[in-house]
Amino acid sequence: MCKILCKYSKTGNLKYISHLDVLRFIQRSIKRAGIKAKYSEGFNPHMKTSFGYPLSLGIESIGEYFEVDLDEKIEPEVFIKKMNAVMPKEMQILKAAYSEDGDSLMKRCAYASYLINIEADIDVSRLNEYFDQMLTQGVIFERQKKNKKNQSVTRELNTKDLITYLRADKINNNVRIMAVIKTQETGSMKVEELIKLIKDKGFEFDYYTILKVDALDKDIKEIL
Repeated sequence: MCKILCKYSKTGNLKYISHLDVLRFIQRSIKRAGIKAKYSEGFNPHMKTSFGYPLSLGIESIGEYFEVDLDEKIEPEVFIKKMNAVMPKEMQILKAAYSEDGDSLMKRCAYASYLINIEADIDVSRLNEYFDQMLTQGVIFERQKKNKKNQSVTRELNTKDLITYLRADKINNNVRIMAVIKTQETGSMKVEELIKLIKDKGFEFDYYTILKVDALDKDIKEIL
């Protein structure tokens, strides 16, 4: 009857549950809320839901997304109210709207914006000079992954192809970094890789927090 696009949060201890666990959690919440979802046909029917680019384990977010096909017509505001009544405060629906987009939600989530807080007295001017290098000429870094034969394969990537925006500001004795990073099938970068590059450059810090602010479309606009 309709498709609902939702923006939700994942904070507190729930930042430690996996993407697959989140999928199951959302689907169970839809059932507990008494919302009639559509299911696939066949021997093993499953709820028709789709999710955005997976969030790394241990990172909080106020900009996660999922879509669900419903077998009933329901107002987005009513959907939010019913879902939040059965979900914990660490995972709440923040926005909802009807969706008629033909592209997959994963494809639409082309970028991600992050807020990184570092508790250290870092030279912000020098850090921004390094960020400018990342965005213009680029900084090469390596990523290791397993191939089909379970062998380690090293791949070289360039930050200028994967980072759209990067800026550091001094806030009291801390450093706040705003970053917009590519999350597409043609190329993506994890925010943890950015942290490693900063440390490898000689910027010393022990404690930091990462918050995913939102997922962005190909025009670098909020999905919802």
